[in-house]
Amino acid sequence: MNSLPLCLGQQAEKADSTEQLADLSGLAWVDGDKFIAVHDAKTDDAEIRKPRIALLNLPKDLHGIAHKDQRLTFQQTIPNDLESIAKIPGAEEYLLVESGDSMHDPSVQRIFKVKLRNGQLKIISQTQWPVKITNVEGTAVAKLDRTYVFVFAERADNKPDTELSWIIFNPETMKFAKQVDRITFKSPDTDRFNRVIVGLDIDHKGVIYTVSAFDAESADLPNPDNGPYASGVYEVGTIKLKDNTPIIELYPDPTERALVDGFKIESIAVRKLKGSKHSEIFIGTDDENYGGVLRQLAR
Repeated sequence: MNSLPLCLGQQAEKADSTEQLADLSGLAWVDGDKFIAVHDAKTDDAEIRKPRIALLNLPKDLHGIAHKDQRLTFQQTIPNDLESIAKIPGAEEYLLVESGDSMHDPSVQRIFKVKLRNGQLKIISQTQWPVKITNVEGTAVAKLDRTYVFVFAERADNKPDTELSWIIFNPETMKFAKQVDRITFKSPDTDRFNRVIVGLDIDHKGVIYTVSAFDAESADLPNPDNGPYASGVYEVGTIKLKDNTPIIELYPDPTERALVDGFKIESIAVRKLKGSKHSEIFIGTDDENYGGVLRQLAR
């Protein structure tokens, strides 16, 4: 008589238990309802076994987001602190980008190229960051005619602005040009946010979207992995060719697309479905102890 309730209780516990979606520090749209995200796990003893990347599918029912984590290596190298992923337009290839959180250690300032094939991701090459950087959390790739441009920005803790930078590169050889161009990007709201750019994407028309955030860690608050957090999503300008040279033109004022209190958005991906007149914006959060969230923004 006692075995039946115990058995039912065990089944219910198993059915209700779900694996928490890890932080989404970078996000890229694949096609349809599929996305790829990166996790910012470090290579120290505490996090070396954590997954680096996840394949995500938008919900079809109440079971929620389907996600599959992977632990990637390349020539026995484990990526460290992946804070962004950038899709290479026109290819099933993506750049996994280390943040370079130590500007004096080139061993953790790498860019990996991965290929998606049959639902599996594999690192196929790696290169070094072409410039000295520290805490880059936003990257994107734009294709302007036949020219590929790598765009990036440092998060700029507790600063009023950061540099939005771009450099021509060859995605086949992973070779970068020598010249880096930069334009100063001012924080949309220095009172609300203490990290100027923590997410970045560029749509098929060359429109640039950025994310700014308030992080409790940068504010030296106690127990920062429990927040509080706040974020803003903005449309800030365009990238295009002028006299066969890539240029970024910023709007006089960023266009606010969303203000989100209580969540630390660190990634953004723009989706344009066939037959749709408008692009859609998806955001991913890195809410530390709370895990990650993937959501679509209202237009």
